[in-house]
Amino acid sequence: MKEKIFEGTCTALVTPFDKNKDIDFNSTKKLLEFQIQNNVNAILILGSTGEGFSLTPVERKKYISYVRSILPKSCKLIVGAGSNQFQEAANLINEAEDLGADACLVQTPYFCKCTQSGIVQHFEKICEKTNLPIIVYNIPSRSGVNILPQTMLQLSNLDNILGLKEANGDVNHILSMANAINEKLAFYCGNDNLYQLFLNLNCSGTISVTSNVFPAEIGEMWQNKKDSLQIHNKLFKFNELMFCEPNPIPVKYALSKLNKIENILRLPLTSLEKNHEEAIEEQLKILEVLK
Repeated sequence: MKEKIFEGTCTALVTPFDKNKDIDFNSTKKLLEFQIQNNVNAILILGSTGEGFSLTPVERKKYISYVRSILPKSCKLIVGAGSNQFQEAANLINEAEDLGADACLVQTPYFCKCTQSGIVQHFEKICEKTNLPIIVYNIPSRSGVNILPQTMLQLSNLDNILGLKEANGDVNHILSMANAINEKLAFYCGNDNLYQLFLNLNCSGTISVTSNVFPAEIGEMWQNKKDSLQIHNKLFKFNELMFCEPNPIPVKYALSKLNKIENILRLPLTSLEKNHEEAIEEQLKILEVLK
């Protein structure tokens, strides 16, 4: 087994914006302090939850530097840095390394729908350009291509690929992937509603959307696996609602109802539909975090 970047809970942090749709650094600080107080093991920024696609290069650099300045070294900083062009991905990874990131999350190439051989060669080329640890991100619902277990087994032989965030929701695929790589590198849950399954498969932790709102509960699932099913059942409906519309639309709404951020997104993301607003508010009340 390779060295693990982190074990336990990594929060895929939202990027708060203010009323002018600029990055809200004050809210970012409060979000990070909330996560640190609840002992998360890592923070992922500028992933799909963090709307990394919507930031300019100047904003990315400023935001990474700011988050690194807030986080203690004990909490790993992981930066989303994927692209469908290997040189751009390598450049983003090198920038993140220069700014103090501990690792990068790199999704499969998107839109071009490359072959499995193309996926391998893409990551091989990236790894030639950087020594920073990489977590591969398999998310076929967004990228349009799925990493097969035998492909991931090949990628595990690259020195700086240290983990996989698996966000393919097909249970048979997850079981096959766990069987293929669990003895080779860290296997992270990428779907909150399936974390209990991943725990049963001896995963290394989760990269979670729900932990933006409930970091203590998600952390407890890792720390106290005996009672994890109880927590899973408690958060089941909330986990579902976090993906009732494209992430991060629902989680930003939930955080805004708790007065942690403004409910502001950048196009092409748009505001939550009214019926989903009501459902999320109801769950926050049931979970006793909203009166």
